[in-house]
Amino acid sequence: MPETNDKHGSKRSVDAPTSSSKRARIDPKEHTADCQDSDCHGCASGAVAFDTDILDLSAKELLSMAEHEEAEGSDRSIVTKLYETSIEKFAGESTLDLAWALLRSAEYVDYDSYATEAIAIAEKAPKDTDEDRARAQIITGRARVLNVCLNHANWQDKRDDDTEDDDNSEYRLSVPISDVKNLEKGLADISESLGLSEKSDDAVNSTLAFFSARYQRHALIHSLRARITNSALDIGLKYVDWTKTACDDVHIQGCRIAVWWAMAVADTAADSEQDQGAAIEARIEPISKYLELQTSNVACCKLRAQMLIVLSSVILDEDRVVDLFDMAIDTLHCAHKIDPEDQDVISQLADLGVEM
Repeated sequence: MPETNDKHGSKRSVDAPTSSSKRARIDPKEHTADCQDSDCHGCASGAVAFDTDILDLSAKELLSMAEHEEAEGSDRSIVTKLYETSIEKFAGESTLDLAWALLRSAEYVDYDSYATEAIAIAEKAPKDTDEDRARAQIITGRARVLNVCLNHANWQDKRDDDTEDDDNSEYRLSVPISDVKNLEKGLADISESLGLSEKSDDAVNSTLAFFSARYQRHALIHSLRARITNSALDIGLKYVDWTKTACDDVHIQGCRIAVWWAMAVADTAADSEQDQGAAIEARIEPISKYLELQTSNVACCKLRAQMLIVLSSVILDEDRVVDLFDMAIDTLHCAHKIDPEDQDVISQLADLGVEM
């Protein structure tokens, strides 16, 4: 938690606000534009009022608190207000800290104007070190990708629903990305920034989390999903150590992205007479080997099962298809033994017609 000094000069810890905190009051009438939660009682920042111990924090402390509360899944209105209060306290500055605050707020509430402002500030801000240049590039890169993902032209519409209509299927897979140049520039900035960053582990984890959030937040058109998962997979394969046995956030993120990428490729390969399964297997081999060893982690078992099922849909060798499918079922059984109450595993086994 951030610390601040009281009137006697001694340090005291400032607890993160919660919906029950007396220092954060919520008016249950306002909602952010992207709020779709029927149970939400008010999430717009204007519905929150902080007491002075929060308002006395510096802009950086407020930004740090906002990111922490977001990671903890705290009340949406409070996180939004923390970001906005931080931005207000940065007023008059043209620093990378302000650009980062704008970007993180933009990512949290899907606000493209903040993303555009973050790009302008990051491009003009002083950059005296490689770390500064890395920060600037990750800001501009993520902001550009965010704006492309927020462009409604890149969202699926009613014609994109899965149907048996072949014409519809062809349309769904062939819709071009709107503003593709901005996307490519953003992806290039993100990739280059990781090469400059001295804190590569944190930067990689944050970057993969960003791609995961963009993939899941809206129903993006197929070509955009394929493009961002391809770039994210490149990063995961290059910067994550897949020889480690630890099952941490960055490995889970990388595995999940590998599954999404394989699904995107499988969508376009399903009707092909060429065996693209071998190419998919070859590219994700380090991740597949990693998942094969994670027999005591439910999340990894589920991801491996998904990967095996995807591969079984694009491999042409029938014997190999059967082997992959059987391995997927065995992996789900393994997950069920670890956590017999996991409803996702139970549902997947039922969908596959497997008795437990």
